[in-house]
Amino acid sequence: MTTMPVEHGTRKKRAPQGKFAIPDGWIARGFSFEVEWPEDHEVASLVRSQFGGRRYAYNWALGQVKADMDARKIVPTHESVKWNLYSLRKRWNAEKAAIAPWWAENSKEAYSTGIADLAVALKNWSDSKKGKRKGGKVGFPKFRCRRKDQARVRFTTGAIRVEPDRRTVTLPVVGTLRSKENTRRLERLLGKGSARVLNATLSQRWGRLFVSFGCIVQNHPRSMPANERAGVDLGMRSLATIADTDGNIIEVPNPAPLRATLTKRRRVGRQLSRRIPGSRGHSAAKAKLARLDRRCVNLRQQASHQLTTWLEETYREIVIEDLDLAAMKKSMGRRAFRRSVSDAALGRVRPQITYKMAWRGTQPTVADRWFASSQIHHGCGCRLIAKHKLDKMLVCAVTAELVDRDVNAALNLRDWPDRASCGSVGATAPFVPGPSFDGTDGGSDALGTWRADVRPLPRRCAFRGEARTEPGNGRGTPRRGATGSGLTTRVHSVATVSKLPGDDEIPPGSDQPGHRGPLRVGVVEEGPS
Repeated sequence: MTTMPVEHGTRKKRAPQGKFAIPDGWIARGFSFEVEWPEDHEVASLVRSQFGGRRYAYNWALGQVKADMDARKIVPTHESVKWNLYSLRKRWNAEKAAIAPWWAENSKEAYSTGIADLAVALKNWSDSKKGKRKGGKVGFPKFRCRRKDQARVRFTTGAIRVEPDRRTVTLPVVGTLRSKENTRRLERLLGKGSARVLNATLSQRWGRLFVSFGCIVQNHPRSMPANERAGVDLGMRSLATIADTDGNIIEVPNPAPLRATLTKRRRVGRQLSRRIPGSRGHSAAKAKLARLDRRCVNLRQQASHQLTTWLEETYREIVIEDLDLAAMKKSMGRRAFRRSVSDAALGRVRPQITYKMAWRGTQPTVADRWFASSQIHHGCGCRLIAKHKLDKMLVCAVTAELVDRDVNAALNLRDWPDRASCGSVGATAPFVPGPSFDGTDGGSDALGTWRADVRPLPRRCAFRGEARTEPGNGRGTPRRGATGSGLTTRVHSVATVSKLPGDDEIPPGSDQPGHRGPLRVGVVEEGPS
C-alpha cells in the first residue's frame, strides 16, 4: 500500500457554499421570548459589550468604504474592498488585532452582524440609486451612535439551545438567560426532532431583552377549510370588514392603541420634559413612556395575528386589496388622519396572511391596486357619490340608496375579478353606461355621465352665483378690477334633475345620514366680460 506525499504549507480551499435552501416539507418559522436581564453585573456588561462590538464593526467598515471612495476620486486605479460580507469581514479579521485589541472579549458573531448589516445597507442604496429597488429613495448609510442605534446581535454558530426546563435559553459567550415566558412551544418541537434552530437574535427594546429564534419546522399536512371565498376590506374605522360567499358580513374592530393612550402619552411626555436628564425621575418618566409604547405594539401584533390566523383557518380563498399606504398618508390632509393610518398598521395583514396560507399550500388573491372597490356600487355598478372623501355612508347615483363604504368594498373584493374590467386610464373598474344629461355619450369625461372609470371634475369649477375671472393667455392672476379683451367671465347656472329612481324613498333635502339632496349638473355659459 502506497501513500501519496502530503505537501506541507498548502491549505485545501473550501468549496463555496450556496444560499441555504429550506428542504421540502419544511417551513420557516420564528419564535420570540422575553428574557430577564442578568443579575450579575459582569454578565449584563458582557451583553451590552456584544451590542457595542456590533456597532463598532459597522462604523469601522463604513469608514473603510468611505475612505476607499475618497481615494478613488484622487487615484482612479485605487483597489477598493468589495461591498459584500465576505470581503469586508476578511479585511476586519486582518486588521482587528491592531484596531480592536479587545476583540476576543466578544463573540465573533457580534462583529459579523455589524458588517452584514452594512453590506445590506450598501446594497439597498446601490439598488435604489440604479432603480432596481422598489419603494422610496434609500440614502447612503450613516455612522451609528449608541443613543440611536438598535441594540441587537445575531448568533449563527456556537451553543444555541433551549434547555429542557423550558425557562432557560443558552447563547454563545453570553451564557444562560432566564426566560420570562414558557418556551415549551419551541422545546417540544426540538425534542421531537420536528424543528431545527438556524440562528438566534438577542435584542434590546424598551430597556428589555428579547431572544428571537429563526427555525425551520416540519410542515404536516393540514385539512382545507370548509368555507370557500371571502373578500377582506381593511380600514381605520374597522380593522377589517369581511364578506364571504354565504352572505355573512363580519366586522373586526380596530383597537387603535395609539389613540387610546394618546392622552397619557402627552401627560407623560410633559413630565419627561420637566425632569433633569440622568436623574431618577427622568428614568422613571422614560420608563412610563416606554411602557405605553410597548403596550401599543403588543396590541397591534395581537390584533393582526388573531385576524390573519382566523382567516387562514376559515376560508380557502381570500381576496385582499393592494394598498399603497404611503399614498394614503400623503392624501390625508390632517395630521390626525395620517396618525390613524399608522396606528391601524394595515401593512402587517398581507405579509402575515401570505405566509400562513403558504402552510396549507395556498396563497391569497390580491386585487388590482387601481380597483375602486369602495366607490363602485356592488348592486348596480354605478359610481357612488360622497360629499367628503372619508364619508362612511355613500349614495347611489341611480337608486339614491345609502351604501356602507366598507361593506360595499368587501362585497366587491369577494366577487373580484368577475365584476372588474380594465378602464380607460388603467384602472380596474366596470364600464357602467348611464344617461347623458349634457348631450354627450356615456364615455365622455363629463360631470353628468356615469362611468366608473371617469374621474370627477377638479374643484376649480364655480358654484351657483359665482363669477370667476380668468386670464385668456393662461398666465398669472389679474388684479382686482382689471379689464381687457383677453379676460373671460364664466357664469355657471345649475340645472336640477327633476326625478331619479329612489326619490320616493328618500325625499330631497332629507336629513338622513349620507343623503346629499337632489343631483345637480353644471351648465357652462361663456361670454365676454
